[in-house]
Amino acid sequence: MASLIDTQHPRRPHAVCVPHPAQGHINPMFQLAKLLHHKGFHITFVNTEFNQRRLLKSQGPDSLNAVPTFRFETIPDGLPPSDADATQDIPSLCDSTRRTCSAPFQELLTRLNNSALSNVNPPVTCI
Repeated sequence: MASLIDTQHPRRPHAVCVPHPAQGHINPMFQLAKLLHHKGFHITFVNTEFNQRRLLKSQGPDSLNAVPTFRFETIPDGLPPSDADATQDIPSLCDSTRRTCSAPFQELLTRLNNSALSNVNPPVTCI
């Protein structure tokens, strides 16, 4: 089965881009992801639920359609679903993401690599 994956995605690296969820980190990571994509990488961009809601609210529901070849995923962050800018309280943000994000992120990596076996995308090669 590995040879089938190699045939469909020959040596195409797969980067999982996960910006730190604090203010000012998402756009630079997104720019890096676009550069990697331009160099041939398959990109999975991972946001926390809080930041995904903020992004869609500020940019609009179609904002992610601008890069249809990216795969966008979200993971829980343990932050309240309010409009308050919880990402400005850095100690609480770090504590919440440390407690909440690890297991869902590992599950996401497993799903991504399992979908590589089904020839949906290349296996994850870097985070």
